[in-house]
Amino acid sequence: MKDRWVTRAWRMFCASALVAVVCAASTGVATARAAAPSLTAPPPTYSTTIRDGRAAARALLDQTGAASLSLALVSNGRVVWRQGFGYADTATKARPGANTMYGVASVSKMLATVATMKLVDEGLVNLDEPFADYVPSFTMLSPGSRDVTVRMLLDHASGFPGSSYGDANTGVYYPGYLQEVLDTLAQSRLKYTPGVMSVYCNDGFTLIEALVPAVTGKSYAEFVQDEILTPLGMTHSAYPLEPFADGTYAKAYDGDIALPREVVNALAAGGLYSTPTDLGRLATMLANGGVYRGTRILSAASVAAMGTDQTLRSFKPAPYDEFNFGLGWDSVSQPGLKAVGVRGWSKCGDSDDYSAEVVVAPKAKLVAVVTCVHPLYSGDCETLCERMLLHALVDQGRLRHMPARIAAVAPPAKTATKAQLSRMEGYWAESGMVCRVRAATGHPQSLTLSYLDSGHWTPWYKGLRLRTDDRFHPQGSPESFRTVAAASRRYMVDCIVGGYGHHRDDLMFAQKLRPGAPLSAAWQARVGRSWLAVNLRPDSDVFAVSDMSGGPLLTVDVVPHLGGYATVTTGSYGQQIVDPGESDTVGLMFLQIPSFGSENLNDAVVEERGGEEWIRFGDGLYRPQDGVPELAAGPTTVHFGAEGYAEWLSLPVAGQATVGAGSAWRLYDAAMAVVDGGTTFPATVDAAAGSSLVLFGPANSSTSVTFTAASPAPGARVTHAAPKYFTFPLRWPQALRRLVHADSGHMQPLSVAA
Repeated sequence: MKDRWVTRAWRMFCASALVAVVCAASTGVATARAAAPSLTAPPPTYSTTIRDGRAAARALLDQTGAASLSLALVSNGRVVWRQGFGYADTATKARPGANTMYGVASVSKMLATVATMKLVDEGLVNLDEPFADYVPSFTMLSPGSRDVTVRMLLDHASGFPGSSYGDANTGVYYPGYLQEVLDTLAQSRLKYTPGVMSVYCNDGFTLIEALVPAVTGKSYAEFVQDEILTPLGMTHSAYPLEPFADGTYAKAYDGDIALPREVVNALAAGGLYSTPTDLGRLATMLANGGVYRGTRILSAASVAAMGTDQTLRSFKPAPYDEFNFGLGWDSVSQPGLKAVGVRGWSKCGDSDDYSAEVVVAPKAKLVAVVTCVHPLYSGDCETLCERMLLHALVDQGRLRHMPARIAAVAPPAKTATKAQLSRMEGYWAESGMVCRVRAATGHPQSLTLSYLDSGHWTPWYKGLRLRTDDRFHPQGSPESFRTVAAASRRYMVDCIVGGYGHHRDDLMFAQKLRPGAPLSAAWQARVGRSWLAVNLRPDSDVFAVSDMSGGPLLTVDVVPHLGGYATVTTGSYGQQIVDPGESDTVGLMFLQIPSFGSENLNDAVVEERGGEEWIRFGDGLYRPQDGVPELAAGPTTVHFGAEGYAEWLSLPVAGQATVGAGSAWRLYDAAMAVVDGGTTFPATVDAAAGSSLVLFGPANSSTSVTFTAASPAPGARVTHAAPKYFTFPLRWPQALRRLVHADSGHMQPLSVAA
């Protein structure tokens, strides 16, 4: 999830070449001729598939250092291979077994879709009726939100901003999250007219948790258990409503430290724990047209609807097979299988700690499932699933041989016209990144694509030249860029080599920015300032994750040398661009990019509170950091207001604070990374100079804080480091995830310096 469930995942860009290290890459045309399977041949043993898959799985763990992964290959309803790799618990050296659960993140959306389609089968829900007809309390600021249908929740065409990340992940299950999402949507507007395009959206699936009880009287988790998990025999699948027994799930790690069990409160969008075998049962039912071992779970019509491309009539100027959304499915034409003439369905998932992938070849009755802990991601899982299925198709006799990989070369260069260069050059943005393309000094034919980081342009792809295929390639790379014009906008399209390495796919990467007027005085006064989150739970990842630099911090800045825009950067959403040209108090989301490029956008809304300018961004409310009181020596009384918001204190000098009461506290260093925290009181807090202390307590209550300053070392001075945001990739959109993933050393960037 933190799509991070997405999203926030990334699939194609994190589809690592690591899986391919166990066999030499070949070159040539990426095709494999299909062969008619023999009607008299004995069932395949899949020995080649298993041998190759084992080597690939072990290579992934060796190359990344991930603690474990688990997989299953299912043929015609029979598990022909199931195996765990690595350690589900490194302390006990316990291997992941058949019943070891993993968080499956956004693969949970398949359960939400099946649940909805069961209601359709029972005549309780019509896909093309407005969601508000079933849940009248649903409302948004945009009148068009009343046109959002149930289908649009399942095919990502609702037009919702995207994901309510604030309290999506907490230390224990938080049943109030669904209402928070509804409340956040009530204060939000649509980012596009419902049904115009499909842009990945977690909140749409979260609303299925409101739909199910509205028409059945059962909670979402109860309905899924009774109608899906139990009939399918998915006995090792569960939502994290209560603690799991130690040893029943694979642990995730930060280095050598085991992390607490992850809890995703968005159950329908990303909360399920499951096993490859259990997910194989679900996928087998869908591959069999809704029947599992003689029991009909869904109608054939509902399964067919799920497997139908819902994007055929929506805005999509460039084809992108990786995300040809069905209902629930990310793609109903999985590109690695499509390249060899086989239809495939796929669904990925990424959360903070886990990733998963399910790929189905329905006509071949084949299912591949991979679950893992980080630093493996869904792109790695998909590559492994794709590889397993290609080998299995060869073992079945449906393919004559494995497809050849695309050569890692670029076509010959040619001279670009001024118009071709002009279309590429300029400023671009997607939902978590602002980019710039400009010619290299003294080399007008050679372009550099850079991204904006802390006010500076950092080169990402160098030596982009127009090639004989009329695309701009980095030197020595098959990856390429081009632009297309549509709906009075210009888009950059990234053509990538995906999965096993035998197919290409186009991604609408970014939207070109038109220069605007200078910022108003009101917005200019906000540039360079910071705000702190106040309205989220103390166990929210925003406050509690130790490696989430800048987690509770929001900053406002500008795009250097480009008028008309502001950037808003948070730990949850990365760096987003907004248009403040229409209002001194609202920076509008405005990007319109299908699939993922405009996922998880928000308006930045300035609210005056107590003479200060607070900012509401998505589900987060932020107060000015420069208005936070300094903690003075001696006792201080801190009051929690009627809304129960967190209270912040600044510690300009080192010392020790004693907090008398409350519900939780967190201590942050000068770079706004959490370094300590607790929930027991009285609490003793040892703080370095430049720290920030945030306190949580019941509404309309008070607590005392007594501070004793430490004696400063001679000549010591306080320095405030700027937070760095490229440390928490999964919550951010695809391009930034790719960048951070590459920087982590897991996947090398494809760019090659000229």
